[in-house]
Amino acid sequence: MPERPASNGVGVTPAEMELLVARAGLALNPGQMADLVLAWRQLAALIAAIPRERPLADDAAFAFRLPPPTAGTNSAPRRSR
Repeated sequence: MPERPASNGVGVTPAEMELLVARAGLALNPGQMADLVLAWRQLAALIAAIPRERPLADDAAFAFRLPPPTAGTNSAPRRSR
């Protein structure tokens, strides 16, 4: 499997992050803003590293289906009094 680059090229500048934070109504100090920019960049790199070569049907979340409920069963537990 070929190696992927650490980043997908989609980064965020401190000025862009300040705009996003201002729109959210937050007031962060410069240290918090720097931490947020770093975390954003690290998450972008992690997302870029997710393998996408396999078909979506191979993902268990898409392939697993619960069986339909049987008639006459109640899914809500009864409370004892």
